[in-house]
Amino acid sequence: MQILCALRTFSRPAGVIATFAAAAAIWLSTPDSSSADQLSVSQYARVTATLPWAVASKKGFFEEAGLEIEDIIAGAGGGTTLRNMLASDLPYGEVAMSAALAAIRQGVDIIVVNVASDHIGEMVLATMPDSPLTSVNDLEGKKAGYTNPKSTSEILLQIALKNAGMLGKVELIPTGGFGPGLTALGAGGIDAAPLTDPILSLEPEKYKPIFAFGELVPRISWLVGVATREFAESNPEKLRKLIAVRRKAVDYIYDNPDEAAAIYAEVWERDKADVDKFFPKYFEMADLWSRGNFVDEGLTAMSDGQQLVGEISEPVDWSTVVDRSYLPEDLQ
Repeated sequence: MQILCALRTFSRPAGVIATFAAAAAIWLSTPDSSSADQLSVSQYARVTATLPWAVASKKGFFEEAGLEIEDIIAGAGGGTTLRNMLASDLPYGEVAMSAALAAIRQGVDIIVVNVASDHIGEMVLATMPDSPLTSVNDLEGKKAGYTNPKSTSEILLQIALKNAGMLGKVELIPTGGFGPGLTALGAGGIDAAPLTDPILSLEPEKYKPIFAFGELVPRISWLVGVATREFAESNPEKLRKLIAVRRKAVDYIYDNPDEAAAIYAEVWERDKADVDKFFPKYFEMADLWSRGNFVDEGLTAMSDGQQLVGEISEPVDWSTVVDRSYLPEDLQ
């Protein structure tokens, strides 16, 4: 699955953050290894935004850059990926921005070095086909579901309602996941629930979109590359190569959409004919696959979302979180 899977797991279960420091200690005590590295990527081959890493692997971009990547590890979510990354020989990975910010608040010495996606993709807020709801304004007094408290799905829903002038007018219900949310929607327990591909495109008769999140939240820096500060400072060229490889893969996707769709179908293990039904829409979304640069609008939206769900009381001080110096000069 794609963004659906990522949003389901980007909430932070009890005890996840408490293990970050222990994972960092394991990494610091692990001797350097000359063997090939494992790259930690949250929801790899499940989230559409992670496609550049599949392209880089299939097209040999790692080898061309002199990088030895043995495998790409698909963490189950931001917290899991961070723990995997911190305990590995390659303390760079791709995670949810919300998970990175949570770790930093807990004292884990990591920095955000590149953006992986500034667009939430194809996700919509949907209702049942026979529902009278047709727009965000129709949600007043209704119940809208999201996965878990303080998850990316709640952040998106809160921002969307705020931007539409509907904040506080809709009852927000945590459902425990996307699947349970659709079950609650079908049973009448809620009036709307988030929905994404492949169901959105391949089974359009099952649900009716009310609005696309990308229309109300045009940019949000939700998926990013992070590294430990020690690794970044001691291995700056290796870090720059990793970021450059991803950028090269993003350029390949946009320049070769049909070949990119074929790689998607292979790595995601989906029928190419089905992929062709929804893959073209991704090219209409600005920065679904970011080349790595930071966009102020996307960062501001994430900061606003963190405040809306009660994670922070003041805007994020991005100067203490983001380090642009490892990006190619034209992206800094």
